Amino acid sequence: MKRIGTFRMLKLTVAMALLAAGLASTGLAARASAPYEGYNYNYWGEPVPAPIAYEPGGVISGHTLGIGGFRAPEDLFVAPDGRVYIADTGNSRIVVLKPDLTVEREIAGFLNEGAAETFNAPRGLYVTESGELYVADTGNRRIVLLDAAGELIRVIESPQSEILQANFIFTPVKVAADKAKRVYVVAQGAFDGIMEFDADGAFAGFVGTNRVRFDPIDYFWKSIATDAQRQRMELFIPTEYTNVDLDAAGFIYTTNSDANTPTPIKRLNPTGVDVLRRQGYYIPQGDLRFLRIGEGSGPSLFVDIHVGDDGIYSALDARRGKVFTYDWDGNLLYIFGKMGDQVGTFRAPVALDRLGNAILVLDRDMNRITRFEETHYGALINEAVSLHFRGDDVRSADVWREVIQYDANFDVAYLGISKALLRQGRNKEAAAYAKLGMDREIHSKAFQRYRKEVLREHLGDAMSAVALAALLAWIWTLLRNRKRRRGTYHA
Repeated sequence: MKRIGTFRMLKLTVAMALLAAGLASTGLAARASAPYEGYNYNYWGEPVPAPIAYEPGGVISGHTLGIGGFRAPEDLFVAPDGRVYIADTGNSRIVVLKPDLTVEREIAGFLNEGAAETFNAPRGLYVTESGELYVADTGNRRIVLLDAAGELIRVIESPQSEILQANFIFTPVKVAADKAKRVYVVAQGAFDGIMEFDADGAFAGFVGTNRVRFDPIDYFWKSIATDAQRQRMELFIPTEYTNVDLDAAGFIYTTNSDANTPTPIKRLNPTGVDVLRRQGYYIPQGDLRFLRIGEGSGPSLFVDIHVGDDGIYSALDARRGKVFTYDWDGNLLYIFGKMGDQVGTFRAPVALDRLGNAILVLDRDMNRITRFEETHYGALINEAVSLHFRGDDVRSADVWREVIQYDANFDVAYLGISKALLRQGRNKEAAAYAKLGMDREIHSKAFQRYRKEVLREHLGDAMSAVALAALLAWIWTLLRNRKRRRGTYHA
């Protein structure tokens, strides 16, 4: 432990020097114009300064687009073809932008068997590779599916099932669909999980039911309380999901509204089991250090999540207006954003998505989208993670070394280099970087391999030496015994 502490101090010292040099030589000092500080958490869970990975690149509003101001928009979605769909909730319309963020069209309604119908406060969107648009038409309590031309395909209305409570009112707020056209809906008051509908729109059940967390103190008080007191006390009910997204393999990424859950982000397999990889220094949960009381207090509250093809996923914290990005293993890569009124800050962030290398964040109260552009530092991290995800560890290690030039305090970079070296069989170097990356498991594995290499390399010489020593000992013993016998004979 003492030796690791020495490494830690060394890294901190080097970090300050390299960070200052990197900022000065690459223009990253200009990132100081960003209205938030760059930071990350080290192995010990302490916040440490870090270069800014994303900086605000501009804002988009209904006024700048020339279509009238947005009113309390609740969702945005970047389609596979780069079009950006915005649920302009207060105006009950869907705004479609081209990849260059200019207006393509507005969708205010559709024809249903010849009758014109309109949306009512839509709050959720999802677009497939073929351009089919799913709309959580919240005010009308239905899911609307339109084709790429805006023609109605199907309407999913309040499901009927024995597993639903008698007083359940279908109020969809978020929606997603997989390649098999199964539809996943986050609905208000659906505490049993995410509602799943088959390709024909029939209700199939719940996915990823949140478990009820047993509190023995609450249980004790409820056991001695009167009926009236029990009614006033909080019920033992699971928590609601807040959003959903799908990765390329069809796994469901979710966020939920439980402030005390140890798993605010989940990755559900087809059976609803959480299989999110949590192999980082701590589980993906947003801020590790936060105020317990006052404004902005409490753990991060995730309201949206986006997952990319390279395993990188970003989650939006509505409590403090921050975006947390993790790699496939759950390592925290970077953090940016905060609450405020400046460009690059938020009042009520509600949705995020990626458009190429940029990240778009929708603010409901400001009625605008902020486009964040990756800095050189952020681009290096994204590239290193992407290369590792695709199995190109040699190039990944090279990029991680560049990352260290800007942030020598970034433990994940050392870990990335260590993993790459380990796969290349460079075990001694891998062990050294694993120690810098504070990963005992990889350090142990690399050191064991290195020890075997040393033994294998020198085993022949060692055995020869042992054999020679044994031979010499035998000869010496033979000569000594012969000398003794001669002495006895002459005597």
